[in-house]
Amino acid sequence: MDHDMQSPHDAVWQAAWAWVQRQHEMPDLPAVEQVALVAWLNEAPGHRAAYERASKVWLMTGLVPPVNDIDLPDSEDR
Repeated sequence: MDHDMQSPHDAVWQAAWAWVQRQHEMPDLPAVEQVALVAWLNEAPGHRAAYERASKVWLMTGLVPPVNDIDLPDSEDR
């Protein structure tokens, strides 16, 4: 089954995103969680694709500086 991984309402995308977040919040994932992740990834090809995409999005967002770190001109300077 092909899932639209762009949709924030897609259950597979939501699960993939949750796994990626969990891994970054807890780098030493407990064994039971690791087993659950592997089982979920192997459940369907779309799961692995969504997980890979979520991982890429996570990495890309880390490269975007927070708005407070960007030197923006004051509105008066425009």
